[in-house]
Amino acid sequence: MQYLPAVEGQTSIQLFMQAAEQWSDKVRWRNPTEHGWEAITWDTYRRKVSGVATFLHGQGYSYPDKIGILAANSLEWIYSALGVMTSTAIFVPIYAGNTIEQSLFMINHSDMQLLILDSVDMANRLIAAGLESTKLRQLILLQGDPKDCVTSLPIYCFEELSQAGATHTNSTPGLIEDLARIPQFDDIAYMIYTSGTTGDPKGVPLSHRNLATSTSDWLTVNGSLIPEDVLDIHWLPNSHIYGWGAIGLGNLFGFESYLANPINILELLTVLKPDIFMSVPAYYEKLFLNAINCSNDKDEQIEKLIELTGGNLHFLLSGGAGLKTEIKEFFLESGMWITEGYGLSECSPTLTMNHKDDYRFDSVGKRFPSVQLKLATDGEILAKGANIFSGYYKDPEATKACFTPDGWFQTGDLGIWIDDRFLKIIDRKKDIIVTSGGKNIAPQNIERKFTDHPEIEHIVIYGDAKKYLVALITLNENFIRQKFQALDPDTAKWKSIVNRPEVIKLIQKAVDQVNNTLPSFETIKYFHISDQHFSPANGLLTAALKLRRKAAIEQFRSQLDDLYIVHTDAISETVG
Repeated sequence: MQYLPAVEGQTSIQLFMQAAEQWSDKVRWRNPTEHGWEAITWDTYRRKVSGVATFLHGQGYSYPDKIGILAANSLEWIYSALGVMTSTAIFVPIYAGNTIEQSLFMINHSDMQLLILDSVDMANRLIAAGLESTKLRQLILLQGDPKDCVTSLPIYCFEELSQAGATHTNSTPGLIEDLARIPQFDDIAYMIYTSGTTGDPKGVPLSHRNLATSTSDWLTVNGSLIPEDVLDIHWLPNSHIYGWGAIGLGNLFGFESYLANPINILELLTVLKPDIFMSVPAYYEKLFLNAINCSNDKDEQIEKLIELTGGNLHFLLSGGAGLKTEIKEFFLESGMWITEGYGLSECSPTLTMNHKDDYRFDSVGKRFPSVQLKLATDGEILAKGANIFSGYYKDPEATKACFTPDGWFQTGDLGIWIDDRFLKIIDRKKDIIVTSGGKNIAPQNIERKFTDHPEIEHIVIYGDAKKYLVALITLNENFIRQKFQALDPDTAKWKSIVNRPEVIKLIQKAVDQVNNTLPSFETIKYFHISDQHFSPANGLLTAALKLRRKAAIEQFRSQLDDLYIVHTDAISETVG
């Protein structure tokens, strides 16, 4: 009989403790080492988490203190995250690919009191940028020697924390069980930062009720599809809500998960032959292209896809961005159903999902059981439900702006109903780019960085559903002509000036300078320079001289898309 965990009325930590007791001798994690895959049992998993929690409790941390992690994926990351939540403090994950400035903003804005870091280098760079002026009381290093950190803040290595926590756990029997019973359902469990359309990132606090509601809905829709005794490969970034959810799913069903990374995940599919695969669209696209390019024969293409995916997949999930219909159809023809839905971090995160026995691939599926959805008069998707957050942290203006007067959350996406049941996304009301790697990027935040570059007149960032970002650029004609002694006003000569190597080199220098201030997934990989100028007359600027983004993209879409055809790049950095 299919195992379905009972989750009603329990927090994720209570569910974790039950699972650890139920499967104590089973393997939960397989960690790569130079000697092979190290097995981590549920009992070890629980003891490591408990050690972190009791250490934090002993140091005086509790609700509503904020404790953050800024580190790449690792077992220690997972132990620390669950340990923070077990201690009753609020967990704040920070993506390791952020810039120092972005990370420092989140540390400051969240009122974080303790930060867990994965390296001495990261610690010292943050310290040099002003870390000691924040509200932080302590630092913890997952790797490296704390003595190499130039700071007056108390700092521990993870082993010191783990040992002290284990000692404290042994001397206080029952403490962990007591801590697990403390949180109230409306207490904040987790706060993730998400990109806004403009300005600084926003803190999205999610309560135990928000997360439990979303979990219950997810199990109602998909629980019966999860096979027993799952072998899984965990590689999604832990700091993203999708990756965090993947850890939680494995905790609920008792997965045996191999820890991998974006670079080796596709290779490991054929070696480990997992039962499930959770991914962003970029990897499904890669598998699809590798399969169809192997042969002109459909049967051989299908055989190739089955070979590339290990031949044992029973459940596939795609999230973070939309997946092309032709890819979903090809996987289905190959005997592999890909579950896909739609949501936002503010919704914990899922609002809709296609069901295996009731779906339309041209939609994002049907609403989750506890979710209410409706369309505003302009087509914007509005949502209500116990999974919806209550508002942005310390930002009443943004909170007010994202809810209607009668309490509906405004998603910023435009949709239509198909057959009165299936939701289809037709456009984005907010100018957020979602790459095929699942990264949410506010283009204006990048474009504003070019205002100090006089050679550039306008820049438009492009990359929705693509592997990386590219840009459309127009030039400041007066500046360029003067700089390169090309004052002849002839239009034909202007077109030739735009394509001069020295002009392209100048623009590349400006792009490189901005890229150096951005996390890797926000950098501009390639650009197209147009000899045209944006104006109200050609419909690319408003009367107030503001960019008409959609019009510009539509007019230059073929040139922008050509940048992806000419160049072939690895996808690992867009999802790592």
